[in-house]
Amino acid sequence: MTSNEGRAQSNLHQQDLSKLDVTKLSALSPEVISRQATINIGTIGHVAHGKSTVVKAISGVQTVRFKNELERNITIKLERLNDSVLRIYHQRADERDESNFFEKIKKAKKRNLLPDLEKTLGKPPNKKQKKQEPEEFIIEKIIDFKFKFGKEMFYIKWKGWNDSENTWEPIENLDNCPDVLNEFVRNKELKHYDQMEKLKEEISFDNLLGEQNLINRIDEIEESDLTKLKSNLFLKLLSMINLTEEEELHVSDLVQDARNLLQLYVSTRRRCRQLMALRDWEDYLNQVDKSKKLCVENDVDLTGPPENFTYINESIPGAGVTIPNEPPIGCECVACNCRSKSCCGMQAGLFGYTVHKRLRVASGTPIYECNKACKCSSECNNRVVQKGRYVKLTIFRTPNGCGWGVRTEQKIKQGQFLCQYVGEVITFEEAEKRGREYDANGLTYLFDLDFNSCENPYVVDACNLGNVSHFINHSCDPNLGVWAVWADCLDPNLPMLALFATKDIEAGEEICFDYLQKCNDSDDELTNNPILPKETIEEEDACIPSASEANTATPSVSPIKSRFEIQQQNIALLRNRYANAKIYKCDNPKCARPTSFISGGSSKDDNFPCLRTACTGRFQLVRHVSFVDCPGHDILMATMLNGAAVMDAALLLIAGNESCPQPQTSEHLAAIEIMKLKHILILQNKIDLVKEGQAKEQHEQITMFVKGTVAEGAPIVPISAQLKYNIEVLCEYITKKIPVPMRDFTSPPRMIVIRSFDVNKPGCEVDDLRGGVAGGSILQGVLTVGMEIEVRPGLVSKDADGKLTCRPIFSRIVSLFAEQNELQFAVPGGLIGVGTKIEPTLCRADRLVGQVLGAVGALPGIFVKLEVSYYLLKRLLGVRTEGDKKAAKVQKLTRNEALLVNIGSLSTGGKVIATKADLAKIALTSPVCTEIGEKVALSRRVENHWRLIGWGQIQGGETIEPGKN
Repeated sequence: MTSNEGRAQSNLHQQDLSKLDVTKLSALSPEVISRQATINIGTIGHVAHGKSTVVKAISGVQTVRFKNELERNITIKLERLNDSVLRIYHQRADERDESNFFEKIKKAKKRNLLPDLEKTLGKPPNKKQKKQEPEEFIIEKIIDFKFKFGKEMFYIKWKGWNDSENTWEPIENLDNCPDVLNEFVRNKELKHYDQMEKLKEEISFDNLLGEQNLINRIDEIEESDLTKLKSNLFLKLLSMINLTEEEELHVSDLVQDARNLLQLYVSTRRRCRQLMALRDWEDYLNQVDKSKKLCVENDVDLTGPPENFTYINESIPGAGVTIPNEPPIGCECVACNCRSKSCCGMQAGLFGYTVHKRLRVASGTPIYECNKACKCSSECNNRVVQKGRYVKLTIFRTPNGCGWGVRTEQKIKQGQFLCQYVGEVITFEEAEKRGREYDANGLTYLFDLDFNSCENPYVVDACNLGNVSHFINHSCDPNLGVWAVWADCLDPNLPMLALFATKDIEAGEEICFDYLQKCNDSDDELTNNPILPKETIEEEDACIPSASEANTATPSVSPIKSRFEIQQQNIALLRNRYANAKIYKCDNPKCARPTSFISGGSSKDDNFPCLRTACTGRFQLVRHVSFVDCPGHDILMATMLNGAAVMDAALLLIAGNESCPQPQTSEHLAAIEIMKLKHILILQNKIDLVKEGQAKEQHEQITMFVKGTVAEGAPIVPISAQLKYNIEVLCEYITKKIPVPMRDFTSPPRMIVIRSFDVNKPGCEVDDLRGGVAGGSILQGVLTVGMEIEVRPGLVSKDADGKLTCRPIFSRIVSLFAEQNELQFAVPGGLIGVGTKIEPTLCRADRLVGQVLGAVGALPGIFVKLEVSYYLLKRLLGVRTEGDKKAAKVQKLTRNEALLVNIGSLSTGGKVIATKADLAKIALTSPVCTEIGEKVALSRRVENHWRLIGWGQIQGGETIEPGKN
């Protein structure tokens, strides 16, 4: 497998196995941190304390904060927010995202124009910084507002002057103070929000905000400033609210101005959201289609991406249809060309392509390409359609009412291949049913496969499943034609539908074909004459094409054969995930903290402009963390310890509206000590639900609770995960308080399996089965795609004497993923998905949990009995007691006692067979792959629950030799 497979995410740093040198890797290497988390952080706490909400908040792009300082812990008073305030915050967050996106577009256009301007006008002279004139004054703040004499007037407090010098100033005197004005507007908005919303409804008469009226203002949007537009609209509405009887003569002009601003404001926001959706759709298309880039453009209306459409790369069979892809025959040619009489391409009597891979046969002539049974290489001249599209295209909104269309961004030569027409292959009977529905709605997406006979038993339906050809429009004067092509599928009724250029097409020209494929007057001539000029056809140059001609992008060929799986895969590409998060810091030293920190999803760009309007810096990726969810119920304590085995740090969540500690919180803190986690952040969550006194009281409870434990002195950060308050502060703490752990990249790789599953859907054909997937955290070494691996203990059984035996599983890595980021190699840290060739039923429903995956022959031994030095807790944890009574003491281990033993990610039963002082020998019910020195956790059955009683370290034990596979 080559490094080309990571190109679907061009915004991330590329990995290249051919350049991999593990001795030079670190946890902060760009090729590592760009795609994979390198720090594991456990979110630990009671089940209702908001662990998943915190993870989602950190993985979000934008957060809202309240003041805090890194050097000390402060609890802030927050009253319960009403619905209006929440709507304002959500609206502001949306507006901020839209405004930032719009500014990026403007800057990009400006960058494209600057080179041309410099050539025309020359380099502009450096502007001298304007000095403050003696008669100029600085506005400190705006105190009040009124509407007088038909103008907005502001009561100004001047910096350095007494209140007696305050003056009323018109809005034109505030042109140089946008920040002060915006701050005033934001404060007033909180007070008048409900009135403003009601007023907007009242002035929206005569279909002011109708679709066509909003579309008519698209041309004005490009020059609009959303922040300034909102401020102006707000001031007009505020003037209407504060309007006095003396100023009623201005009411008509005021209402008209407000209507004009409201319409432009709504149109601008709609346009921003539309462009954001189109950008996301464009990214999605290029993730699925890995050929030449596809662009999306709509400068005509406010239509967003099409609904109920799934993008695919190749046709898929519908109900009752089978598309064979194992050709029974192939050619023996070394170099396929028109001279090779036995080549597949000569089956129709004429070789289909020139040396430059352009069409050389007439319309209606079948084309037979070389297939997987042929001896020729993938660069053979007779492999064109199967190699995929290599022309850059744009899906654009047509101005003539034809909906979406497609144009080329580069010049296309006559006879050049464009793309396939793909969709769902259905039977003729099913097509008749769908055709009646499509005709009623004015749709035309059915393409008869009638090249072999007049009966056309099969039809391609591209209505809901298709590629870029779905958007190509019809024309009676087309520049594309359709040819039937056969390659791996040789069923005469199931050809590929290939679109070729029937004439030279200039860059920027719309491409189209005749949906009806009718014969016109020129068809007779076309039938008797090939598509290319005679001199081109008679080329006898049989040399191999140049690199630029041969190196066409090959679309991914997946084993997906059903609509359900196609949709599941593509939905997964669009889905935002929150298990991993990237943390960024602005590289501008003047950018104020904590807003100089921000977080985002795992697939977010490695750097981007700072979101503060006054800042010229860029956010740079500084950490990539993975969150290990640890359930809070005591009966799932073993699961929590499984996660703790691969943690580098912990976020201990404590709900601000509950007393501290809860029984489970004590148990979680004990588990943190067992795993010797030294880096802990305590989050006082749900701070928005309590008053100041309650928050301070709980802060003291937390401080007393952690005193004398490993968490003593840990920062206590007040947050509201639900409202995303103080998330920037948390990002700053993670960056500064949790160091990047030292990793071992050079030892043989070893990974603890935390999850495993079967990715095949019910009803999947045998030929389409994919191997199982193992998920976990790498402890040491580097896993690479194509590596041979071993899984221990593997398959466990008992022999005739009742003794445990095991056979390790051997396989090969076929893919690596960190969330949706595809990897070529994976390093320690973060949660990794390893695609293998292991029989899928062995991985189903977490059956590999507790196993260890690594390099063949380099894994530790398999133990069936352990000798551990153990340490018991003084008292039971997680048990409620009456009043001030203390929990029961933990009794010593006794012979024949049953225990729950946690080793790495394995939870297994154990029986104490011998004890001496602080040593115990334990027989395990399941074998475990581990080594001397590893930690174990011990739990005892108390009141129908497994309760943590202590921990230990492996000193020795009894191992078994694995059986031969």
